[in-house]
Order: sequence, then C-alpha cells, then structure tokens
Amino acid sequence: MDFTISAAARQYLADLNQTQNQINQAQSQVSSGLKVQQPSDDPSAIAEILQLQTTIAQNQQVQSNLSGVSTELNTADSSLQTAIQAVQSAIAIGEEGSGTTTTADTQANLAQQIAGIQQTLVGITQTTVDGHYIFSGDDASQAPYQLDSSQPEGVLQLVTAGATRVIQDANGTSIAVAKTAQEIFDPKNSDGTPATGNTFAAINSLLTALQNNDTAGVSTAVTSLQSASSYLNDQLAFYGEAENQVSTAATLAQQFQLQDKSSLSQLQDADVPTAALELTQAQTQQQAELSTAAKIEQEPNLFSMLG
Repeated sequence: MDFTISAAARQYLADLNQTQNQINQAQSQVSSGLKVQQPSDDPSAIAEILQLQTTIAQNQQVQSNLSGVSTELNTADSSLQTAIQAVQSAIAIGEEGSGTTTTADTQANLAQQIAGIQQTLVGITQTTVDGHYIFSGDDASQAPYQLDSSQPEGVLQLVTAGATRVIQDANGTSIAVAKTAQEIFDPKNSDGTPATGNTFAAINSLLTALQNNDTAGVSTAVTSLQSASSYLNDQLAFYGEAENQVSTAATLAQQFQLQDKSSLSQLQDADVPTAALELTQAQTQQQAELSTAAKIEQEPNLFSMLG
C-alpha cells in the first residue's frame, strides 16, 4: 500500500507543529515570567542581558559595602563626639584645679576624675564594629592603645598600621573612610614628640599636674586640652564628610540599580497577560487544526499512523 503523504497533509502537519511551538513558548513565558530564558529565544539580546546581570550583581555588592561602612562611620562619628565631650569635661576639671586656692586634697580628687576620663578616651580607641577595631587602621584585629602609666603619654600604642582603606561608589570613585587612633588622638611631630592637638599627651599632662599639685602645670595642660578639643573636632569633620559621601553614593547606587533592573526587565521579562492570551489562542487554534484532520484528503491510515 502506498503511504506517500500528500501536500495537504504535509501542510497540516507543519501548521500543527507551528501551533505546538507557539503553545510551548507561551506556556514557558507564563510559567517563568521570562521571554528570554536561553540564547535561542533572542540571540541579539543575550550579550546585553548578561552585561546587565553582571552590572546588577556588582552594584548589589557596592550597596552592601556601603551599608557596612556606613555603620562604621556612624559609630566612629558617635565615638568622637563622646571623646570631645570627655575632653570638654577634662577642661572644666582642669580649670577648677588651676585655681590658686585649690587644696591638694581637691586636686587629688580631680586627678581621679581625670584618670577616669583618660580611661574613657582609651576605651574609645578600642571601639569595634562586627569584631573589628575601627580605629586600628589596616590592622583591625587588635586594639590600637591601652593604658600604661609608665609611658610618657600614659598610654601604650599597640598598632602602628596606617589607614589606607577606601570604598568605591557605583562609578568607581574612591572614598576614604577611616583614620587611625594615632591620627585622631595621638598626632606626632616628625621627631616623634607629641604634636599640637595630641589628646593623650594633654590629658596625661593634666593628670600628672593634678597629682603633683602643680597649679601652673594644670593651667598649661588646660591650654593643651583646648587645642586637642579643636583638633578632635577637625577629625570629627572628616567622618561627617565621609558619611555624606557614602550616603550620596548609596543613593546613586540605588538609582543605577533601578535603571539596570528596568532595562533588564524590558529585555528579558515576558508580558504575562499577553502570553496567556496567546496561549489560549494557540490552544484554540490547535483544537481547530485537529478537528480538520478528518476533512483532509490523504492516504489511507495516515492519521491512524500519526496517532
């Protein structure tokens, strides 16, 4: 028996296959929400889709980094404000102790208060965020200072690493985000002596003068503390500026992220309502095509073979 398929049958099969492909494509778009799931879906869009996906991932990392450093900056800012308040308290105590009628017992009591402030300041240098010492520069695994009355400034420096860490915004611009405790509390001259604004040197000088009932020394130490207070405010300004830059960078990164996600959506996302309508239409078309099978003139047993 001759089972050669007629032209009408071949056209019918081609139409049926095309309709099935339309159904498969529409079903895939409806279930996944994507119109491009593999290169063959839209070869011309693949390169741009991959680039956008990479950019979005990088931007997410930038935002995560900015969020983390923002916490550090806020903590540093708050810590320095506490330090400035402590120095202001020390100045007030020193002014009280510089009076000519102040007794030795009074100065000894004031010295104890200054010793407490000194401890507070050292404690501030040991501030941590997520287990990292934020004032230890590039060696954030250990505290930068500890109290040590045998040292000229009353403290022992434990870390000498600088602070070179920066963070990048979405455009790749670097933002300096850290200073070391030495830069903030213990600035030095080129010969290693305490520079003007050295908080540790000033507070220890006041403590020593009060302990020795040295009124003139107390007055000198108060002047040094006033310079230290001014210097600390300059360091606080650094953190305020860094906070502003990081906040601006975070806003920029969010804007870029929204733009990139929108662009990716236009390239990759399916119009689900439209795809659902096309699915229904294709299924209806398929039923119509199947119903014509009995009307197509073809060789005997053709459709039984297809079934």
